[in-house]
Amino acid sequence: MRPRSGHLCLRARYLGGWRVLTFGLLMPVFGAHGSFAQAADNPGSPNQQQVVAIENRLNQLTEALSQTEKMLDQSRAEIQLLRSQLDALRAQTTPPSPSAPSPDIEALREQQDAMQAEIKQHEQTKVESFSKYPLRLSGLILFNAFSNAGVVDDVELPTIATPREPGTSHGSSGATLRQTLLALDATGPRIAGARSSAEVSIDFFGGNTTNSYGYSTSAGLVRMRPSWVNLDWYRTTVQAGYTVPLISPLSPTSYATVAQPGLAGSGNLWTWSPQVQVEQRIPISEQRTIGLQAGFIDPPAYGSASDQLDSPVEASRHPGYEGRLSYRVEGSRKGVPQPFTLGLSGYSAHQFYSSATQIHSWAVTGDWQIPLYRWFALSGEAYRGRSLGGFGGGVYKDIFTGTDSVSGLSRTTGVATAGGWGQLKFLLNSTFQLNAAYGLDDAFSSNFDGFNLPSNGALLDIRNSSIIGNLIYRPKTYLILSPEYRRIKTWPYNGAPNIANVFTISAGFEF
Repeated sequence: MRPRSGHLCLRARYLGGWRVLTFGLLMPVFGAHGSFAQAADNPGSPNQQQVVAIENRLNQLTEALSQTEKMLDQSRAEIQLLRSQLDALRAQTTPPSPSAPSPDIEALREQQDAMQAEIKQHEQTKVESFSKYPLRLSGLILFNAFSNAGVVDDVELPTIATPREPGTSHGSSGATLRQTLLALDATGPRIAGARSSAEVSIDFFGGNTTNSYGYSTSAGLVRMRPSWVNLDWYRTTVQAGYTVPLISPLSPTSYATVAQPGLAGSGNLWTWSPQVQVEQRIPISEQRTIGLQAGFIDPPAYGSASDQLDSPVEASRHPGYEGRLSYRVEGSRKGVPQPFTLGLSGYSAHQFYSSATQIHSWAVTGDWQIPLYRWFALSGEAYRGRSLGGFGGGVYKDIFTGTDSVSGLSRTTGVATAGGWGQLKFLLNSTFQLNAAYGLDDAFSSNFDGFNLPSNGALLDIRNSSIIGNLIYRPKTYLILSPEYRRIKTWPYNGAPNIANVFTISAGFEF
């Protein structure tokens, strides 16, 4: 009798390109081909039972191999489908030429760069501090290249135009990084329900060292900028710090004048001073707020000091007093905050020069921010006061001392002054911004009437104005390019005004 076909199986299959050979060989089990015939003739024998068991096992293996083959075929089809989808995606995202990528590809790359920057920001090592509270480092690396057509008081950051002397240079040019900024801000624990925070900032515009030949050097000295400690409640803020005065909270937009705000000495009372301030916010709706601010201030003096080498206000043993009333409506344009604000402020201080010379310094000021239709916004300040030289008013003069034309005796008077500035901002989008500003500080000529002025009265500046125009371009979030033009015009007590034209190109990287 011939053996059954299942007893001796030789099967060949192709799975995934590999030959799988399944061979059922029963010869080793039974010893010879004839044993199969004997087992078939004897169904109840033990050999027959072993043959049946092996046949069942071979059938199970065959079924398992069939299922595996089906699964591999399905996986192969899925891989081919994924490859076709990948090829289609590559065809869609591949630019037509390496030199001219499509706008869609550029947008995708921009999004990818932004996402990678965000990921790096989250993964970066934080600044470590002694306390457990967070500390953040930020700053601006700022390069300024300048060209001055005319003679100015400071070639790197001019505020006043001075007379042109025969035989001397009537211009200057150069570059500086001294307006680079660094800042650390921290958030601390809650104290009596208030969130505590602090910030300290510095630049490199302090001092002006010289070499043995008397030339000034571009190497800057570290100088403190606005720094403070805050306690913030929901409607109340208490601040102790070195900041701008309450009477002048705004400044024009400029990257050419960062070490001191734009239009300083031309209508912008800006000088940073030690202060203690309290602000109370009174909400009248979801977006409208009335603000009440009051504080003490220790203002500096410009070019004068008492015998104790203190400022005149410090020598009086009393701080200056300041206050501000404001109305604010929150708003934004193209992602940039553009609130509507109106403010009215006042300042008063006592200046002590000697027992015979004591001056009352005061100021009344107003400030505004007014968003105009669509892309425009108007901002500015105005003031009227006396002895404001420490803030840059009166062309940096608190007092004037001279010989009385009637009595022939020396006499000192506080310099009365008025001025202000205004800026028109054109905000096209977050990338392009245009600013135009004008400022004027006027120390009235009547301050000097009744004095016998020296023959060099042309050196006595009584009025100063500036015009600013700049473009701010931010090709990336953290990159800044800004060309700027300034025209400074300074009037002496007698004679023609002095004029300087200043051209600046600024390049910065924020971090």
